[in-house]
Amino acid sequence: MDTVLELLDYANLERIWIEKVHRDVREGRRKVTKSVFELHVIHTSASGAAYEDTVDHLSESEREVTGLVFALAGYLAHEVYERVPFVLLDSLEAIDSERIAMLVEYLDDYTGYLLVALLPEDAAALPDEYERITEI
Repeated sequence: MDTVLELLDYANLERIWIEKVHRDVREGRRKVTKSVFELHVIHTSASGAAYEDTVDHLSESEREVTGLVFALAGYLAHEVYERVPFVLLDSLEAIDSERIAMLVEYLDDYTGYLLVALLPEDAAALPDEYERITEI
């Protein structure tokens, strides 16, 4: 996750992780303990102060990057690319063109097939060496 966050250069997203916790919840008339996952986001303010925040308070692009970071971190950490050499990225509009281009370049090393659905202005940031499908 750190690598992808660093690559995308979201300076105000300091750290993101999931923690498995046990909670007592009601099921009918009885209480049971269930495992749930809590999302932790360490956000950095403009003044440099770091604080834990919820995903609800993040900007649209920060939320999108958070989801993307988790998906890619799992894909890379568990070496899913060895069994499923295909990645499809869609709806990246909240991320700027430069970051999309860096992400595509980074993922190119880990997957045999990378399909990215982009707006024309975002696709323009990618080098011409990438094959493009402009009409179906």
